[in-house]
Amino acid sequence: MTIISRIKQLRLPYGQYVVVGSGTLDALGIRQAADIDIAVLPALHTALRATGEWDEDERYGEIFLKREDVEILPRLDWDAYPTTTAAAIASALVIDGVPFMNLDELPTFKAALGRDKDLADIALIDAYQARTR
Repeated sequence: MTIISRIKQLRLPYGQYVVVGSGTLDALGIRQAADIDIAVLPALHTALRATGEWDEDERYGEIFLKREDVEILPRLDWDAYPTTTAAAIASALVIDGVPFMNLDELPTFKAALGRDKDLADIALIDAYQARTR
């Protein structure tokens, strides 16, 4: 099953979420994602939390929702990364009806995370863009 079909199975309302992180890389065939991270607007986060279908994990003073290998982020903006979820949704790269963080924004997001795997992903993005531009 493709990442796009897996996300569509979640039946999230369009315009209220954006797939972030390696999900974009997977959708574009750059590399396979190990999990799916989705940032959502506050009202959707509240609605998903109220279903009781998601495990809750408190980190950084926020409630993250998790089910299998899908994680719902309550917001994107933090000190090292100022882009809001709404801005990421508005500038999303839409592939087969699913919004993904665009390739101009994704390296900034990955750099803010700063982990070795994120820095490796930035190099993959740069190489992909050099081939496709």
